[in-house]
Amino acid sequence: MMKINKQLYKNSFLLSLPGIFSIFLSLLSIPIHIKIAGFENYGNYLFFHFILSISFLLNMGLAKTLVIAINKNPKYKSQIIYEGLKYCFFICLTLILISIFINQLSFFDNIIPFSKEYFFIGLILSIIYLVLEAVYQANKFFLNSAISNFIFYSLSLSLPSIIMIYYGFIDVNKLILVSILIKFFILVIMITNIINKKLLVKSKKNRLLKYIKVNSLWITLYNLLVQFYEMFDKYVVSIILGPISLSLYSIPQQITGKLTIISRAFGSYLLPYLSGGKKNLDFNQSINIFLSYIPLIIFSLFPFYEIFLQLWLGSNYDPNILILTKIFSLVAIFSSNSHLLITKFEADQSSKKNFYFELIILPLFLFFLILFANFYKSLLYISYLILIKETILLLIRLLNLKKKIFWIKKYYINILSFIILLILSHLNYLYFYILIIMILLINFYNDRRYI
Repeated sequence: MMKINKQLYKNSFLLSLPGIFSIFLSLLSIPIHIKIAGFENYGNYLFFHFILSISFLLNMGLAKTLVIAINKNPKYKSQIIYEGLKYCFFICLTLILISIFINQLSFFDNIIPFSKEYFFIGLILSIIYLVLEAVYQANKFFLNSAISNFIFYSLSLSLPSIIMIYYGFIDVNKLILVSILIKFFILVIMITNIINKKLLVKSKKNRLLKYIKVNSLWITLYNLLVQFYEMFDKYVVSIILGPISLSLYSIPQQITGKLTIISRAFGSYLLPYLSGGKKNLDFNQSINIFLSYIPLIIFSLFPFYEIFLQLWLGSNYDPNILILTKIFSLVAIFSSNSHLLITKFEADQSSKKNFYFELIILPLFLFFLILFANFYKSLLYISYLILIKETILLLIRLLNLKKKIFWIKKYYINILSFIILLILSHLNYLYFYILIIMILLINFYNDRRYI
């Protein structure tokens, strides 16, 4: 009999709150920004925040490795945290030296539509944040982590747009400066909190180093591919189709992508435990939630998307946004489940496998991405390409972990059913809802056998 763990839902919900609040902030800030400053200004501002995700790559896998090392050596956690911050300092110092060199080059002025100095400051702050967040995660400070996440990511993105109600038009660099100040503010609070809790003990040993040797390379290589997948499409759209197209393309991604924040919250809760060989049942419960029930809730809202988008965007509404929002909803569903599966790979220190999965399909993905952007100039083609990529990766990861996952056949059927639901949402809502009810009943019947 499967026992429901209330802590899984309680702490995962707590960690999900930043994502939930950020949805409402985005719903408020996006139309304000577009109405006052226009699509081009918003596209450039959004591009700054997107490109900061390079911090996951430049972090060199340190954050995830820190969580794993601490939970495998809880007795020495304070020394390991000190070692982690020391490595973080050297990474940031290297980045500062690189930025000094790059700032002398005019070449980059034509690549990024905002201040190079602000970009490097934002990048350094993001790298530091990832390490401090890892300290919170490893010590299971779930409430602190939730609040910090909300301020660093959501509030720093949305608040500069919202203040334009009072100040009127603000250029991109000034908006970015406000965002940077918010990020810096929460970093100071996090560092102060870690010091007050006496979580730092100077260490001359290198207990963290052996875990870095095992995990860092493969986590970094995987994050390199993630940058290609998550950033290259936006970069191509921005360069080839322009910032207005980037706004049209990114708005549906930004809203539907909030679901992945919730799945990452579940992963943040699970990683410290899975690293210590615990919570495998909770891991399976999480997969079941995100691949059986949450998708049906999202699909049931599809008929209301058009009404919502028209009311929300007003005169800026574009019919293509409706189609893109539906497609990216399914992309977010599949990505969320991939994030949970990746957490298992990381906890088992088998990120090498996950890297190879991403590497296999990279050449074809890049080829078709450039083809669709250059020759067809179609945002819809690009979004369907993203969906195909996420579907393939999810199936590969499920297949590789099939011995550790319950109800694997049910998940294969669900994935196929969700793709059919997406197609039906463009054709016939009667059959669409009939299929939703059938999937729900089948999932509920199968799960009742184990509860």
